[in-house]
Amino acid sequence: MKRKNKLPKNFDTKTLAINHIGSKGEGVSSLHTEFNYKEKQYNFFIPFSLPNETIIARPTHFSLEGIRAEIIEIKESSIDRIDPQCRHFFKCGGCTLQHWKFNNYKNWKFKKVSIPILKLSSNTYVKPIMISSLKSRRHARFMAKKNEASTIVGFNEYRTNFITKINECIILDEQLVKLINNLEKPLNNLLQIGETIRIHANLLDNGIDLLIDGLEKVPFSQFTELNKTLLQNNVIRFNRKSNDKTTDLLFITTNTSLSNKLFSSTVYPTPGGFLQATIEGENAIVNNTINALENINKSKLICELFSGCGTITMPLLLKKYKIHAFEINHETLEAINIAAKKYGLSNNVVTKNRNLKNFIVI
Repeated sequence: MKRKNKLPKNFDTKTLAINHIGSKGEGVSSLHTEFNYKEKQYNFFIPFSLPNETIIARPTHFSLEGIRAEIIEIKESSIDRIDPQCRHFFKCGGCTLQHWKFNNYKNWKFKKVSIPILKLSSNTYVKPIMISSLKSRRHARFMAKKNEASTIVGFNEYRTNFITKINECIILDEQLVKLINNLEKPLNNLLQIGETIRIHANLLDNGIDLLIDGLEKVPFSQFTELNKTLLQNNVIRFNRKSNDKTTDLLFITTNTSLSNKLFSSTVYPTPGGFLQATIEGENAIVNNTINALENINKSKLICELFSGCGTITMPLLLKKYKIHAFEINHETLEAINIAAKKYGLSNNVVTKNRNLKNFIVI
């Protein structure tokens, strides 16, 4: 929601009937009422509410799209409401619909993806949704902030800049959760009061690849305690990023490869680079892509948009396809070139640096 105007905390509450879940995972209601001296039908967006519920909500923000509100009381609860599996759910902003029966969530997610596709091409067959295992996410971005009492490491609360400390997560690989829980003490000695940093962690073949966005003014000599903690938590490469977007390598202990055993491919992700969240998700994408290309002449050129470090590119190259890979990041494209060279497939791929959001491929 754009151009949000914060409303006073004593704003009158509203009784709302939730109609459906919107595209951002919030309950949506419609009510004829008055705001800013203008009476009309307004849409309300209420996190953690569900269809067929009646709630009392306090409006918090007003925008051109509608009114955001928070639940004060659930008067009539949905029969599809359940207890979330994670005890951090209502604070941590990582998940939005754990309180909804899983089949309902799965159907909502499927429609969110399939309906726009079918509007563009009504003859397209959209396969059933595939589900990754719990505790299988290998990619995380989290936050750390030092206040007067301590340093908090965790995730932003839903739609805020407040950080919630987490002790467990049903989504993340346990190695990443362990790392998050062990960072508070060493970061507390490096951060200034009020300072916030962003931390990127990717789980690779041999351990965790860590990039900290910040700490640029900390001398190398003061990283001893943090480095020791990272090594104890199976971090194999540690970089920090400065405001000018340059990165400093603090240490590297072993090969930073990422292998896909199903397709016998290996790539070399850049620090903080994008990965498909789970290997199951990656395999599903690659497998369906290969199946879709089955009847395509391999002499034809394939344009891969937003190629990343090559997790899809390399399996296709190994199937003898010819690819032009487009990505905005130079280092990421170089990672594709390195992987292709190791397989002797450099002649089958051309990497192109391009901002695809501003300059589309036609």
